[in-house]
Amino acid sequence: MPYYVSGDGNRGIPIVLVPGGLSGWISWKPHAEVLSKDHKVIRVQLLSMAAAEKNVLPSMGYSLRSETVALRNTMNRLGLDEINLVGWSHGGAVALDFALNHPAMIKTLTLIEPYAIWIARAFGRFEEEIRRFEESFEEVSVPPTEDDIVRFMEVNNLLSQGVDPRSLPQWLTWFANKVVLLSAHTISEHSDDLDKLQVLQGKPVLLVKGRDSAGLSGIVDLLAKAIGSHAKVITLPDGHACHIVAKDQFVAELEELVRGAE
Repeated sequence: MPYYVSGDGNRGIPIVLVPGGLSGWISWKPHAEVLSKDHKVIRVQLLSMAAAEKNVLPSMGYSLRSETVALRNTMNRLGLDEINLVGWSHGGAVALDFALNHPAMIKTLTLIEPYAIWIARAFGRFEEEIRRFEESFEEVSVPPTEDDIVRFMEVNNLLSQGVDPRSLPQWLTWFANKVVLLSAHTISEHSDDLDKLQVLQGKPVLLVKGRDSAGLSGIVDLLAKAIGSHAKVITLPDGHACHIVAKDQFVAELEELVRGAE
């Protein structure tokens, strides 16, 4: 994966930030600037976003697991054997998959509304929301249009009610990387076994959801139920991007989690 390192590399276990699928690693820049004052911080870019920045699709055979493998290879290149892992949305699904397959590397795990759709399926929940999610990328044009972006975000409750995404400062980034919608189906195609969540027993886990979120944001509560009482759930203002809107509160919670695990 492309990555960017900031902060003091000699202090503590690094914080690794995995982004969502439309905004990419630029969305973590404000958080990294704050966290880097006391921690080594690594922002990674998803393979799907790195490809979208070049206006191409990921390589043949791409899947959510491809992101996990790439993240592990990146950590190997950096010589890291333990990390504080943080993931949002698509990146949250990747971070969870990484943690389940490499639990020994996880010091703490933070997931912000992860699109771990397989969790919802395992519980038999959110069938209508999953159907709408899948339909939202099945209808994407080739190449995608701005209407495809708007529909994808509206169908999946990624916007505050009544907000036109074209009016937001992030719109230019979303539009530039719109080809990423053509690989979004891999999120719902991923599957796993609920029993594997047992490897997170005893790990410090922070689960984050937005106060105004709906639909698949409920995966946070299902994860909390599956992981157990040691997983802390917090609700932040706004919706799917709650950790961006309430950046200071989120950073404070993350730093408390990391300090508590030292």
